[in-house]
Amino acid sequence: MSEDTEVVQPSVDTTPAPVETYNPWKFVPLLYVMQAIPVTIISELSTVFYKDLGIPNEQIATWTSIIALPWSLQFLLGPLVDLSAQKRKWILLGQLILTACLALAPFLLLPGQKAFTVSLIFLGGTAFVSAMTNIATDGFYLLAFPKTVQASFAGIQTACYRAGRLICMALVPFLVGYFMRFNPVTVQTQGNLYFSVKGPADKSPSYLKTATFHLDQGELTTDQGQKLLDDKGVPVAIPGVENQFNIQNGKLEVAGKQVTLGLYQLGKVISDKPSDSTAKLTSYPTGDPTDSFTGQPATRAMSAPTAWFISLFAVAVLYALLMVPARFLLPAPSQDKSPDEAQLGQFRGNLNRTLAILGFYATAYFALSGTWKIAANTLASLNPVALKGWLLPVKAMAFGIDVHMSGLTAEIIQVLVCIPIAVVLVIILRKSLRGTAMGEAFSSFFRQSGVIPILGFLTFYRFSEAMVAKMSALFLKDDLAKGGLALNNAQFGFIKGTIGVGGIILGGIVGGVLASKIGLKRGFWVIAILMHLPIFLYLYAAMAQPSNMGFIGFVEFMDQFGYGLGYAGYAVYLMSVAQRGNHRTAHYAIGTGLGATFIALSGIIGGVIQASSEGYRTVFLAALLFAIPGLLTLNFIPHDETAS
Repeated sequence: MSEDTEVVQPSVDTTPAPVETYNPWKFVPLLYVMQAIPVTIISELSTVFYKDLGIPNEQIATWTSIIALPWSLQFLLGPLVDLSAQKRKWILLGQLILTACLALAPFLLLPGQKAFTVSLIFLGGTAFVSAMTNIATDGFYLLAFPKTVQASFAGIQTACYRAGRLICMALVPFLVGYFMRFNPVTVQTQGNLYFSVKGPADKSPSYLKTATFHLDQGELTTDQGQKLLDDKGVPVAIPGVENQFNIQNGKLEVAGKQVTLGLYQLGKVISDKPSDSTAKLTSYPTGDPTDSFTGQPATRAMSAPTAWFISLFAVAVLYALLMVPARFLLPAPSQDKSPDEAQLGQFRGNLNRTLAILGFYATAYFALSGTWKIAANTLASLNPVALKGWLLPVKAMAFGIDVHMSGLTAEIIQVLVCIPIAVVLVIILRKSLRGTAMGEAFSSFFRQSGVIPILGFLTFYRFSEAMVAKMSALFLKDDLAKGGLALNNAQFGFIKGTIGVGGIILGGIVGGVLASKIGLKRGFWVIAILMHLPIFLYLYAAMAQPSNMGFIGFVEFMDQFGYGLGYAGYAVYLMSVAQRGNHRTAHYAIGTGLGATFIALSGIIGGVIQASSEGYRTVFLAALLFAIPGLLTLNFIPHDETAS
C-alpha cells in the first residue's frame, strides 16, 4: 500500500457481504504495519544502503527502480492469488517466506564478491513474494468486513502502513547512523602555531589553538559550527564511504591521500580574529621548536556493512515477532473459500499468460534501455567531455559481471536479442488472451476514447516527480564535493522518514479535498503545479548546498507535500477513467501498472543524467523540463465528470 505501489480499488467491489463480524483492531493494524516493511526496505531504503556500500549512483537508480516493479504489476499477479488458494493461506505462507527473506538479506550485504548482484536478485525475488502477499492481504480485508467497516477503517489502515514505513525510513537509518558514528577528534597546537576554522556567518577565518571536531555534512565541525580549513581556506571533508581518517603532523590523512591543514603563525595576537596582515600561512614542522601539533585518528564505531547488517536484521526480528500473533489473530472468514475445480483449471492458463506478460515487460524494457544508451553514446561521442557520463564503458558489465566485450557491443546485442523475443511474446499473448476476460480488459482499455492523451498522461504526469523522488535520497546522502548535502544516516532518517511522512499525509488530504470539492477538471492544474513547484527548491538546494537542517527539512516537507497532493489527483483521475466500460478494476490496475513502468524509467534516466554531470543541478533542471509535457497533457485528457 505504498503510494507508488498500492492499487486503490475503484468502487466496484462485488464481494458478498461477510456473514461473520470481526473486530478490525485485532489484526488489521498488524497486517498493514507488516505490509509496509518489505515494500519500504526494497523500494526506498535500498537506495540508502547501496549508497553507503559505495555502489555508483547510476547503478543504484537503475536497479532499485527495477526491483520495485513487482508491486506496480500486482494487477498481473492478482489472478494467480485468487485462483490458487485461500487468501488466509497466502498471507500466512507469504509472511513466513518474507520473514526468512528479511532475515537472509542482511547477510547478502556483507562485503564479498558479487554482493551487489546477489543481493539485487534476492531482493527482486522478495519483492514478488511481498506483492503476492499484499494482494492476498487486500483481498482478505475486503472479504472479512462489510463495506461500511472497510470505509470507516480505511484511515487506520493507511496510518498503520505509514507506521511501518516510519520504522524503516526513520528508525533504521537512525540506528545505522548511531552505529556508524565517528569518535570526536581533538586538535591542539602549542607555541605560536594556530589552525584555521570558519563559521557559517564568519567573513574571515578564526585561529584556534585547541578544538574538538565532529563530522557534520561530511566536514569536521566544532559544536559552535566552525569548520576546520585546509591551506586553501576550504573546509576539509571526509568522503561518506570512508571508515577512518587521521589527523597528524598538520595533515589530514583519508582515503590514501593527505590534505594539508591551514596552519598559521601569528604576529601580535590581540584576539582570535586577527587581521590578515598578522597571520602567516605555514606548514608543520615550522622550524620553531616551541611549535607543536597534536591530532588523533578517528574510526567509525562500526563499518557500514556491519551497521546495516545489524539494523536490517533487527527489522527482520521485529517482522518475525509481529508474524507470531498474526498467525493466531487472523480469522478464517467463510467467504475466503478455496478455489473450485474450474478455477484451479484456469490457474495454469493465467500463470502462462502472466509469465508471458512479465517476459514482454522485461524484454521491452531492456530493448528500450539498450536503444536509449546506444543513442546517448552516439550523441556523447560528438562531445565526449561535456557528456562523458553518457559514454558506454570500454568493458561491459552485466549485474557486476565482466562479459568480455565493449559496452556498445553489449548494448547492441541486448537490443538485437530482446526485440525479436518481445515480438514473439506479443504474438503468443494475442493468441492466449483472445476470448478471455483479461484479453477483453486489455483490448477495451486501449480502444477507449481519448486513449492517446491518457497514455501521454500516464507517461509524463509523474515522470519528473518520480525522478526527484529517486534522486533526492542520493542527493541528501552524497558528499559535498560531489554536489550532495552529505547528511549522515541519522539526519537522513529524520528528514526523509519523519518530516517527509508529515508532508505526504497533509498533501494527500489537501489533494483529496481539492479533487472532491472543485473537481479535477478545474483543480487539476492547481494540483499539478503544486506537485512540481518543490523541484525549484531542490534545484536551489543543489546550487547552494545549505547546511541548515531546518531549511533542508522544509525542502523535503514541501516535496513530499507536493507528492501527496499530486498522487491524490493522479489516483482520482485513474479511478474516473476506470469507470468507463465493464472492466473497471482491471482498467484501473492497467493504468497504474503502465504509470509505474514509466516511473521506474524516470529513476533510471535520472541516474544516467546525474552520472553525466557534476553534482545534481542538471538532474533537477531536467526534472523541471520533463514536467512540461506532463502539464501539457492536462489540456487533452478526457474528463468524464459524471464518472468522477
